[in-house]
Amino acid sequence: MSDLIDKIVRSKRRTLALVITKEAALEVRAPLNISLERIRKFVDKKRSWIEKKKDIVNKSRVLPKRFIDGEEFVFEGNLYKLQSSDCEDIEISNVLHLPKKFLPQAKRHLTFWYKDKALGKIIERINYYAAITQLQYNGVKITNAERSWGSCSTKGSINISWRLIMAPPSILDYVIVHELVHLVERNHSKSFWDRLQKILPDYKENESWLKKNGNTLVL
Repeated sequence: MSDLIDKIVRSKRRTLALVITKEAALEVRAPLNISLERIRKFVDKKRSWIEKKKDIVNKSRVLPKRFIDGEEFVFEGNLYKLQSSDCEDIEISNVLHLPKKFLPQAKRHLTFWYKDKALGKIIERINYYAAITQLQYNGVKITNAERSWGSCSTKGSINISWRLIMAPPSILDYVIVHELVHLVERNHSKSFWDRLQKILPDYKENESWLKKNGNTLVL
């Protein structure tokens, strides 16, 4: 097997595909009956592309949080340094105050806090845009997704990742409006994009920001 391959996933697919994971590992997706020799040759032929993609991922990788004083956390597009204190609950001012009693399970408590803030803001912004566009939704669900930032169910439910509360407000608005438009335009047709642009003329800038920086919206 090629020295570049980290994992091979076989399925009933018909073609070979290469996937560079967020850990910069190479995952080869292959048909059930294809030989290892053919997979190796295919990978070696794509060596330059693979190494380039791995380098890009490595440069953009976000290191795991250590939840220590002075570490930076992002909220609504702004950076705040973490500061443990004797406060009773998580608070945000010029810094992000984390109660010392939460330190043993800091990630769990901060995740709960982010989700709570996200829920309120997401409902507020959905209602705002639903009112001005006259688009009616049937419910809101907060998800844990790291890449699929939003979705719209066939029953009219809007699903938004809580992680977007870390992004600048305009990014959250973009995802919300994107999903609201799917209530009437179920696919990404020209009509969908035209309708979206009428509501958010600068949506392309927000879409580009999310593609470039979405991997940083993690705890």
